[in-house]
Amino acid sequence: MNKLLNDKVETDGATATESIHADSNTIVAAAFSPSTGKVIKVVKRRQPVFYLLATLLFSAVVILWYLVSAKSVVITTEPTSHEMIITGGLYFKMSDHLLMLSGEYQFKSHAVGYHPLDEKFIVAEEQNQHLNFDFKKLPGHLKLAIQPDIDVEVLLDNQPVQLQDNIIKNLAAGQHQISVLSEKYFTYHNDLVIGGMEKTQNLTINLLPAWGKVSINSEPIGAQVYHNDKLLGSTPLYVDILQGEQNFLFKKTGYQQTERELSVVAGADHSLALAKLFKLMGKLSISSVPAGISVTYGEQYLGVTPITAEVKPNIKQALLLFKDGYQSQSVDLLVPSGAKVAKNFTLQLDVGVIKFNVSPEDALLYIGDRLMGRANKSVTIAVKQQKIRIEKEGYASYQSNILPNSSMEQVFSVQLKTIEQAKWENIKEIIVSATGSKLKLFKPDDTFIMGASRREQGRRANEVKRTIHLSKAFYLGFTEVTNKEFRQFHKDHSSGHVKGNSLNGLAQPAVKMTWLQAAQYCNWLSEQEKLTKVYQIVDDKVTHFNEQANGYRLPTEAEWAWIARYSDGKMLKYSWGKNLPPKKNAGNIADIAGAPILGYIQATYNDSFITTAPVASFSTNKKGIFDLSGNAAEWIHDFYQIKTGLSLAAEKDPMGPITGDYHVIRGASWAYGSRTQLRLSFRDYGNDKRNDLGFRIARYAQ
Repeated sequence: MNKLLNDKVETDGATATESIHADSNTIVAAAFSPSTGKVIKVVKRRQPVFYLLATLLFSAVVILWYLVSAKSVVITTEPTSHEMIITGGLYFKMSDHLLMLSGEYQFKSHAVGYHPLDEKFIVAEEQNQHLNFDFKKLPGHLKLAIQPDIDVEVLLDNQPVQLQDNIIKNLAAGQHQISVLSEKYFTYHNDLVIGGMEKTQNLTINLLPAWGKVSINSEPIGAQVYHNDKLLGSTPLYVDILQGEQNFLFKKTGYQQTERELSVVAGADHSLALAKLFKLMGKLSISSVPAGISVTYGEQYLGVTPITAEVKPNIKQALLLFKDGYQSQSVDLLVPSGAKVAKNFTLQLDVGVIKFNVSPEDALLYIGDRLMGRANKSVTIAVKQQKIRIEKEGYASYQSNILPNSSMEQVFSVQLKTIEQAKWENIKEIIVSATGSKLKLFKPDDTFIMGASRREQGRRANEVKRTIHLSKAFYLGFTEVTNKEFRQFHKDHSSGHVKGNSLNGLAQPAVKMTWLQAAQYCNWLSEQEKLTKVYQIVDDKVTHFNEQANGYRLPTEAEWAWIARYSDGKMLKYSWGKNLPPKKNAGNIADIAGAPILGYIQATYNDSFITTAPVASFSTNKKGIFDLSGNAAEWIHDFYQIKTGLSLAAEKDPMGPITGDYHVIRGASWAYGSRTQLRLSFRDYGNDKRNDLGFRIARYAQ
């Protein structure tokens, strides 16, 4: 009890207060009050210092919590503002930063010349944060000083703007583009920066004139001048015209309008070329009987009737009407300027007489496409170019153009040719193949005997006599096919060499090819000239040949024999005559020149070539063909066969059997020198290539 201070004791009916002083042991009696029988509750009263300490402790805890939870936030503005209001939460301003709890705040600030800032921001969980706010400048104004003082259109950033006392108000601060447009001045363009902040900037603009001075005149004067559909006035004129390519139109009543062009340079004086105006053209309308009459007026061709055309006015000129078969008419005529003159004419037929003398007499005459009957007669026809045709069955049609003469009778004589005669007149005597080979035309109509008599010295058993009749015209190569020609078909072909002596010269005959390769060359050459191929080749075999084809082929044995042997109704034994040795320049055969590499030779003959010679190095035979009796032996079209006995029936234009095992080879070569081989009736056969075996080409003439 003594330790309690200011204890209050409650009783049932009385309250006793006992004060004990620490510095006194005196006990003071309290007034008595009777007991009520109730329990007395003692309440202890806390001292004020306790509450103060508690409050301080609580505050320290809160402050400590705040210091631990708050974030360091630096807030700046651009430009710097010293007036900042932050709402939305408790914060403390330190020297250069704020202590703020995480959360959303509202920031407000002001700066002169700028829009006020009123921004929300978030303080995040990061410990140190920096927030910056940019002020946006207030709009500015632009005052224009434009020289000269004229009406203009102003565009700002390509949009038209209105001027108030030459001021463009409320322009957003920043980069802009200004354009000033005015008629007759160059457009002004410039980039500028508006500072804003409600300040007014000044811009001086000097517009440059975009015109040049142009002097305009015409002959005659008084013409109205239009520029871009706008009337400038009447000549003479001195006007301002904008720079560039300009066009001027001149008009004057009664005259043709005309135009002039000028390239105008700003600031310069120009003189437009004098505009000469011509009076309006006159119109001439011409009709005629018959229609289709040609018309000229002076030197101007107007066309054919009926026609309406513009003509030079006020000049008297000759109007001429003409047509083949009609008498022409001419009158002098003047057409006034701007007027139309109409004329009608009737032309009379102009005829002449032509007397036709035609053989045969019963031939028919056509003039144009009209049958006139028998050709032998006199015909009266219009004096104009006439197309005539004279025909008779079995004869070639004759066509020509004639021009009758009205002042005299003409005589026209024609001798019709048979179809056969006309055919040969139109066939060339010499043709040139696509590879350059020349071929000569032959038109045989002969019956002769191939082969040789059994009594002929050197004769072989395969030289059986055969009666042949040749009637089909054909072309035959003047020479054997050369290496140059054959390589156009087979570029890698080599004719080889013999003991170092080349056979590959461009002009030497191509050798060392099979009969099939020679036939393939003929087909290829036909294709080059778009001719029908003779040989049908399947799997490197000739399965058929077309006797009617006009393409290239090898000569038949009958053709070769006729060309080589038949002369003046007789068959030659050797190309040079009846006996050995060969005569000088007779051909390239086995002789002294080839002795080092050959066997049997003609010991008294020298052709100066060891192997093949360039084609056409020796004389032709009587039919004008080279190298038939030497140089290279030649592949023949025919399959090889031997007929027995002499048939009295002539074989007509034979091409040999359809099939066979070998092909005929005819003619001597540089490697042959015996009596047997040099004879023109000598026949050889084979399929394989040889270094002395080539070919020449032929084709039917059709």
